[in-house]
Amino acid sequence: MPEKAKQYVDQSMSSVQDTVNTLQQALSSVEKPDNKEKIEQAINSLNSAQQQLSRYQD
Repeated sequence: MPEKAKQYVDQSMSSVQDTVNTLQQALSSVEKPDNKEKIEQAINSLNSAQQQLSRYQD
């Protein structure tokens, strides 16, 4: 049986969460304020994407 789009969306959400977790680890060791801001922006963007995906309906 072929995968449904919802399954791909769920897999993507899991990957996004893993990426957010990894970036949060990077945030704890970043030294330059400019780099910290870039990581925070990336985390915010990923969280926004995850919110969008969470509204996906089959």
